[in-house]
Amino acid sequence: MPPFSISTVLASHHREHPSMFLSAPPEVTARRVASLGTLVSALEMLSQTRKFEDGEMLSGQLANMRPKFAKRFPRLTRALESKKAAVALYGVQAGASAATLIWGHKRGVRTAGSAVLAVTGAAGRLRSPFGGDGADQLQQVINIVLASTGTFQDNEKARDVAMRALALETTISYVASGVVKLVSPVWLSGEAFSGVIRTHNYGDKRVYELVHKYPMLGKLITWGTVAAEVGFPLVFVLPKPAAKAYLGSMTLFHLGIGQFMGLNRFVLAFGATHPALLYVFAQQEQRALSAGKTSAALAPAAS
Repeated sequence: MPPFSISTVLASHHREHPSMFLSAPPEVTARRVASLGTLVSALEMLSQTRKFEDGEMLSGQLANMRPKFAKRFPRLTRALESKKAAVALYGVQAGASAATLIWGHKRGVRTAGSAVLAVTGAAGRLRSPFGGDGADQLQQVINIVLASTGTFQDNEKARDVAMRALALETTISYVASGVVKLVSPVWLSGEAFSGVIRTHNYGDKRVYELVHKYPMLGKLITWGTVAAEVGFPLVFVLPKPAAKAYLGSMTLFHLGIGQFMGLNRFVLAFGATHPALLYVFAQQEQRALSAGKTSAALAPAAS
């Protein structure tokens, strides 16, 4: 489906059911944001089908990466490595993404679509290990979590398990990324950001000129990134306004990366997990209120 058609359908659907977009459950919001990411990814791949041909950058690598499989199933290997298979694969991914983006509020569509996206994501990595990044890995986690919890009979249980799993995955991702930076001499020296932002692939001339003029700014951004990632678990113990502000700063962090470094898919991949964190914050607040009411009710009896 062309992008303009998706926009038209979404606009029409929004007019008919605005509340679904304004007050959707967290798993619906997570699915829709993640689906937008996989849709963009699939359309990006479909826009460069010439690279699926033999010898090109995105050609099938199954025989090279899994020679035993290729030797045992030569016809299947050739079929999976073909350009037609790649086009079909990303076409299905685009279709499933569009369906879950538009009808994500329907549990059956959300569950089945997540399963399809998990399978196509795995098949894409099996066909070729190139062209992916950390955003694709996080998207795959989201797909698997929403597909598996969608089979639960209890909707509340499904939501709780899915949101807590995604909140945990996001926290681990941030901390792991921060720890890797923490042991890197380039990051510890404060030179990492200025080094990356001046590159052709991930740089921005305006930002580089700014940090080149004010070197301390680049160092602060570098060290601030490490501190924000390593310290992310603090969101679970900070007062709720501070926790939400912390999460909001991480959203701005990803938007900045998308704008200035061109890593737009990270915005949608991590953004899809932030509703899960907001859900956990709300559950913590609800438990604290319930505990307070219980204590208040027991206090007269104790006296």
